[in-house]
Amino acid sequence: MGASGALAGSGRTTVAGLLREHGRSSAQAGAITTVADHLDHYPRAVAAAEEGRIGFAQLALVMELSEKAVAGRCTALHPDAGDYRSKAEHIMVQAAQGGVADRTLKRIGNRLPQRIDPGEHEDRHREAYDDRGARYTTDAFGFTLQAWGDAASEEIIRTAIDAHTTPPDGRTIAQARFDALVQLCENRLVAEGLPVPAPEEGSDAAAALMAPRPDAEAAGKRRRGMSRPQVNLVVSLDSLLLEAGAEPATTDRGRLLPPSAARAFSSDCVLRRVVTDPVKGLVDIGRARRTFPAPVREALGATAGTCQWEEGCSVPARWCQGDHRTEWWEGGTTTPANAQLLCGRHNREKHMRRLEAHYRARRHQARTGKRDSGGDPGGDDGDGSLPRAA
Repeated sequence: MGASGALAGSGRTTVAGLLREHGRSSAQAGAITTVADHLDHYPRAVAAAEEGRIGFAQLALVMELSEKAVAGRCTALHPDAGDYRSKAEHIMVQAAQGGVADRTLKRIGNRLPQRIDPGEHEDRHREAYDDRGARYTTDAFGFTLQAWGDAASEEIIRTAIDAHTTPPDGRTIAQARFDALVQLCENRLVAEGLPVPAPEEGSDAAAALMAPRPDAEAAGKRRRGMSRPQVNLVVSLDSLLLEAGAEPATTDRGRLLPPSAARAFSSDCVLRRVVTDPVKGLVDIGRARRTFPAPVREALGATAGTCQWEEGCSVPARWCQGDHRTEWWEGGTTTPANAQLLCGRHNREKHMRRLEAHYRARRHQARTGKRDSGGDPGGDDGDGSLPRAA
């Protein structure tokens, strides 16, 4: 209708406007025109709709969100729009056929870039991590602190600061966060047995240090009805196994994290199995468990002393995390023989290096049609598992 000039004389300049005039809602008119515009671009989705496996509204969502992903793709990495569209279509149709709600389908569509190419997500994460930093600017009366970095580090910092932010008490949220940051630094000095600088009485710094603080003994215990401060992450097993099209890991703040960050957080944490079904919803919640029990961690701390990063690290063992040398989702056991202590930074570094090697091998295979057999320690093993890259 738009191309043939059939709108002439209708009093409308668009097909959507004409449809609205004849009783269609704005959403219905938009869906109809979306499908009309892309009818030839999505053969699998159209076939699924014609056979009754998905509804018309879902067909329109598949096309709309896939086109949004195609338009926003990195053309240097994905020059072929048709290939990228086909991958997006496959993920969306599979989800729609599973019976997910429209809201869930929209969420999946908005995360298509991370599903189609988690390697690109990983590269962007690595760039942000490599560019991390903090800068002081001082004057005679105070200072300014700027910090920047990757999303995983942000989750750690925000969780720690939010946990030390007391309920509203007349301070602005910015002041409360500043006081929480000072308290965190003070806590670290106390834990290390170092003196805490005593500011001049009546100064702003003294007021910050006098802000309400939880009792040290009570802070170490779990209060009834509350959990200790922690980074909460939802990650599918498919994502940990690097399955194509897997849902990216998501924090409780809605932040998307790349596979390396999800793997690093999963190394030493409280794990809970949650089984869901696209139609039934929540099916089962398994019992929580800690990957490394206290006796194993204590034994590692007694023998290692510091972070066991092979390039050397002086972070004390008490500040380190238990780490599986061969990951548990790859068949590694939770035993002392498969355990090591890594500080948070080197735990994340380990997984970033491993995933970089994995995606490098995958890109090599895509270009050449064969595995990288040049001795690269980051290539896939014959059994499909990921080797250690560090």
